[in-house]
Amino acid sequence: MNTTQPKKKPKSALAVNAEYGLFVFMVTLVRILPLHAAYGLLNFIAWSVRHFSKRHGPRTPKLILHSGFVKTQAEANKLALASLEHFAKVFVDMVKFDQIVNEDNFSEHIRIADDPLTREFMNPATAPQIILTTGHFGNWELAGGLHSYITKQRMMSIMRPMDNPKIGRYIYARRCRYLHRSFPKELGVRPLIQAHKAGENVTIVSDQHATDKEGVLVTFFGHPAMAQKTPAWLYLRTHTPIAMPYLIRDDNDFHFTFYCAKMPDYQATGNMEADIRAVAQLYTDMIEAQIRRFPTQWLWSHRRWLDCMRGPYPPPAPQQKEASHDDQTPVK
Repeated sequence: MNTTQPKKKPKSALAVNAEYGLFVFMVTLVRILPLHAAYGLLNFIAWSVRHFSKRHGPRTPKLILHSGFVKTQAEANKLALASLEHFAKVFVDMVKFDQIVNEDNFSEHIRIADDPLTREFMNPATAPQIILTTGHFGNWELAGGLHSYITKQRMMSIMRPMDNPKIGRYIYARRCRYLHRSFPKELGVRPLIQAHKAGENVTIVSDQHATDKEGVLVTFFGHPAMAQKTPAWLYLRTHTPIAMPYLIRDDNDFHFTFYCAKMPDYQATGNMEADIRAVAQLYTDMIEAQIRRFPTQWLWSHRRWLDCMRGPYPPPAPQQKEASHDDQTPVK
């Protein structure tokens, strides 16, 4: 099964500058508007995308129905809109964070969930070094830097370059607050290994489709998917716990709560390929469990599953080759 995605053609300078100009306009407008007005504006844009975008409008409900999380078209449509609205609010939160939150009112806006695991993993005195395996869930743009700020632990994450490098520089500058830094994925795993040896947490986003080279086959919401195998490989090399601290929006008044999930410990068998697959399944299950807990705060529009939306929807029926006496190829 070839799941490698073709490389995208680089955008022209005209397209890059036009997109960046629109992006700067939106950032400026969001910073000028009061919080609730900014949320309202971005919610309207999300509603427009849901109802008028030929690409993203129909795709998200189809993926939701395919996952089996809901059973009816009406439920899928409702969840799709809520997910797009959440994505829009993530943008507002990222842009307005420094206007709203400061050292004096930090604890009023960012809360730690009152459960033993979260308290342990978010306390500077008890927080262990972790492989932070997460996804586009909750407010992922704020979570990395805020986790480092609270725990006083340095963090290194893999950066997937954006199609528009000018927009990417703005977003990555906002994402890498406090003790959080990123490196391009093209550099491979060596920076992760070096960061881990230096005692830093390493972060890998693992909720998107991975290519054959990067991924391993797992089951996600009951369907086959390719998951990033780097967290599993690093876990088996270092025995560092895999965990998922994540930041959930509580309301529309800029209040958030940190929760933490942890992958169960795994005893390696010595078969590296089987062990990687088993560990990848464990942290995929961990991510799925948190999405089921807060379904509106995951980006459902990812083309995540191998048996859905990996091409034309629905996938065309395979053509049967008629066997002949001269064809000695075994039928599979």
